[in-house]
Amino acid sequence: MRIHLLLPTLLITAAGCINDFGLETIEPKVEGGLTDTAPPDEEPAQEEEPVEEEEPVEEEEPVEEEEPVEEEDPAPVDDCEHTSDLIYVIAQDDASLHLFDPASLSFTRLGTLACDAWSQPESMSVARDGVAYVRYSDEAVYAVNVETLACTPTAYNDKATAFGAFGMGHATDSAETWRDQLYVANSRQLARLDTATWKLTVLGTMKSQAELSGDAEGQLWGLLPLESPAQLVQLDKTSGAVLSTTKLPGFPDASEIDTFAFAAWGGEHFLFVRVFGMGSTTDVYRVDASGKLSVALEDIGFEIVGAGVSTCAPTE
Repeated sequence: MRIHLLLPTLLITAAGCINDFGLETIEPKVEGGLTDTAPPDEEPAQEEEPVEEEEPVEEEEPVEEEEPVEEEDPAPVDDCEHTSDLIYVIAQDDASLHLFDPASLSFTRLGTLACDAWSQPESMSVARDGVAYVRYSDEAVYAVNVETLACTPTAYNDKATAFGAFGMGHATDSAETWRDQLYVANSRQLARLDTATWKLTVLGTMKSQAELSGDAEGQLWGLLPLESPAQLVQLDKTSGAVLSTTKLPGFPDASEIDTFAFAAWGGEHFLFVRVFGMGSTTDVYRVDASGKLSVALEDIGFEIVGAGVSTCAPTE
């Protein structure tokens, strides 16, 4: 820091008289050649420019990637690879298996089954793993590979169940699962048939004899040709109760029908019916989504006794 030096001034007064000159001030000398001077003016401090404060940068929180949700019950890797999504039909006389394409209304012959030489096929259903279950007139049930047409007898025993002749169809447990089950219906009852154990579980009663078909939406349908007029009904899979009914005026009368089968496909239903008459073969009827019945094909050239569609088929 800077130091200020203060030098005293000595005043001398003449004793007893005062001359004409008045008082004289003697400026003392300062040793070392220093004189009493005012300190130099301090330079004014420069004002510092205000520093603009930078706004804090908000750090973005890391986005957590959602982990893929795994299905609780995923379908097999080869699900639906060994079956067609079209309708399988089987002929009565020669046990030939065909594919029916509802879009083109055409049939493709696949070959002939050699399951039983002494009885004829009467009903059929197809699972999504490529196995068709065919009931013959002696009430035996065969498992048929739809790719090779190889037949394998199953352990189903009608004498043990006393269920009698039945129609059948597969339906999934719900629209959210790929798992399907085989449902069967005799003259008055709806039942579920476990194809692993061949145990039959009766679920409830029905109005009359029915053929069955189901879909991937978990819906089970029954065709009741003995009603007047014939009816297409949606069934409760747990009790057999009728959930909805579509009456089919114009469908052949029950007294005229020789064989019948049907399948649900693409939100519609296809009915295969042969009426009694020399040389007559199967006619194909269509029931559209609104419930309107129409004839799709007449006299196709062979007699269809069973139809089956897997739950791999489209539902609309």
